[in-house]
Amino acid sequence: MKVKMLDHIALYMNDRDAAADLLLSGLGFHVIDRTDRYTLVGAGGRLGKLTLFDAPEGRTSAPGVLERIEIRVSDPEAAAGRLPAGTDPELRDGAVHFTGPEGLRFALVRGEGEFTEYDLAGAVLRSGDPDGSARGFVEMGFSSAGEPAAVEAGGYRLRLTGPAPERPECDQLYHLGCLVDSAEQHRKEAKEKGLEIQDWVEGPNTLAVFVRGPEGVSVEYVEHKPTFSLV
Repeated sequence: MKVKMLDHIALYMNDRDAAADLLLSGLGFHVIDRTDRYTLVGAGGRLGKLTLFDAPEGRTSAPGVLERIEIRVSDPEAAAGRLPAGTDPELRDGAVHFTGPEGLRFALVRGEGEFTEYDLAGAVLRSGDPDGSARGFVEMGFSSAGEPAAVEAGGYRLRLTGPAPERPECDQLYHLGCLVDSAEQHRKEAKEKGLEIQDWVEGPNTLAVFVRGPEGVSVEYVEHKPTFSLV
């Protein structure tokens, strides 16, 4: 199993329009795609993105396993000045932390080397066993990030931290979308490893298999068909 990049982080939101408004007004994102099911936002179609889904009817989403989402910028303090009122940004450990709608937490982190402003940097997830969860993600095709309890995929990083997450009725983190060469090959290898296969989806331009990972996090291995196009 080999992940090429962390393509997107999919979230369940009670009001996805409010979340999108924050991302569009303060974080340099734009709408890449919008359907009756989701709103896809990011700095570019080929970069890391956030996919905002409506929470299942009758269920209220809450952060759960998701500690925060990190956004890469050249100057975190300057970027904090462009955030909407009410986000109450706080400079801590070289990053600007703030809370968006529905308790969704963010951090603006300083990018290194060449990067696109406001690109997704990654996420921090809660785990009862951060080191063990990191090893689990490596088994699922992520690469070791060279630091404790952290993995990466195509320059996007997942960090694991304690304590174990509280379990809301609907976890805000829907899935981690990972770009791969072959969804079918990943379905085969997941089965051989004894991992739980949750779903198989064939869309007009993609093939995807969903596999349960550490802390119950769903990992989507998505393959782009030759017809795929995303501006």
